[in-house]
Amino acid sequence: MSNVTVVYTKSELERAIERQDKTIAVKSASLADDVKTLKSASSGAFALAVGSAGVFATNFWNPLGWGSGIIGTLSTGSLITAIVAIGLSTTLLFAIYNDYSIKGRTSIRLAGGNSIDADLVMERD
Repeated sequence: MSNVTVVYTKSELERAIERQDKTIAVKSASLADDVKTLKSASSGAFALAVGSAGVFATNFWNPLGWGSGIIGTLSTGSLITAIVAIGLSTTLLFAIYNDYSIKGRTSIRLAGGNSIDADLVMERD
């Protein structure tokens, strides 16, 4: 397979998504787990988690704003943890959720015939 982007870090993943790379091989188990958690969420849970993470981020200093964030966190805790761990902008989170399909741990062939084992492969739909 040609045109495979191999990423090891969040910043490399962010750049690959911004460029709209067709195939992204993730070589970090923890980053792959966070992307899997994000992709496995229902659309309602995903929207609630993104909103709750935003409420927490903007109201961490304001006890009156904690209620909204806590309600969302209780219902989507592991998803919020993955969103915070990935640490991408809302636009890029939606790009992962809407624009890429994922394959679990697999071997992928690179241009030139070499192959690598990836913890996760993302393919742009």
